[in-house]
Amino acid sequence: MVRPVGRVLAMLEILQAGGTHTVAELARRVVVDERTARRYVQHLRELDIAVETVRGRYGGYRLARHSRLPPLMFTDEEALAVVWALLADRRDTVGPTSELAVQSASAKVRRVLPAGLARRIDAVLDTVSFTPAPDRDRYEEQDGSARATVLLALAEAARDLRPVSFGYTARRAAATQRHVEPYGIVAHQGRLYLSGFDVTRQAVRTFRLDRIAGVRTLEGTVSAPVDTDPVHHVLGPFAPAPQLHEVALRVHAEPAHVRSWLPETMASATPVDAAGGESGWLRVFLRADRLEWVVGTLVAMDRPFVVEYPEALRDLAAGLASRTAEVAAAASDDAAITAWSGDPGATRTPSSRAPGSTATPSSRTPS
Repeated sequence: MVRPVGRVLAMLEILQAGGTHTVAELARRVVVDERTARRYVQHLRELDIAVETVRGRYGGYRLARHSRLPPLMFTDEEALAVVWALLADRRDTVGPTSELAVQSASAKVRRVLPAGLARRIDAVLDTVSFTPAPDRDRYEEQDGSARATVLLALAEAARDLRPVSFGYTARRAAATQRHVEPYGIVAHQGRLYLSGFDVTRQAVRTFRLDRIAGVRTLEGTVSAPVDTDPVHHVLGPFAPAPQLHEVALRVHAEPAHVRSWLPETMASATPVDAAGGESGWLRVFLRADRLEWVVGTLVAMDRPFVVEYPEALRDLAAGLASRTAEVAAAASDDAAITAWSGDPGATRTPSSRAPGSTATPSSRTPS
């Protein structure tokens, strides 16, 4: 038989799940009558647990917000979910919290768990190992407390449709002040990004949160376009920047082969339809700092391609092909050097590199 204290704790667990619960619902789930359910609510209040009464047609009981946290009641799976999330955050050096906060929260959770479950969770902590986190750049030296402050402020502004201003340090650039209408925040590949409309530059931009400082919420409200998709802003090609080249071309290849050289984070690739079915061609669009990198990647891809624009890319490809043919026909060292540098104005094209090269397309370069 379930003792009254067990039913009281069961009611607390229901309330901890959130939302407002009617007396009838609580009575049904705890398997008591409505009068007893009200008495259990009073028991919880006597234990200094802030249970609010919500009046009206859809009223009932709920836990008060901003009240002292009641005793935690986790199932095995819930406890594992919480501790695992803390483990993952501790491994991720760009998570939104400091390592000290992660360790403190983990200790508090483990302290309130039943002894048997706590031992099983400790076994997870002792036996699970993570591979080393990827190398991070200097912008990610921002401490966890600062990251948490930035994330909380931007998330609130995006939810409430409020404009913000902040300092931003772009790649290879000095810090600037930005005025942004936020659309949303995206977590992608170990980093957090803010998607929004940059009022100063009059264009949609994506900002890395670890490069943001001094967030300030501004007066007024904003409205995002109906079809706004912050995830697409991160995964698709980013908005153009002045130093980037827009490139459009067609490649005759399987999508998987193109993606092995130009993943979704770097370029878009859509099939080109032909009369009667697919043509086998893909239309590729990307933005790149250096056209030489694009030429090198296309050569390494080893598939037929047609340059739609810019004209400079077509000229670079033709110049590389001509010089390569002359060098291949050279019979001596001096002849090879002369053939390769025969055009004084030609730009040397480096050997092809994998998509992670320093000639980074815009989808890897937030504003």
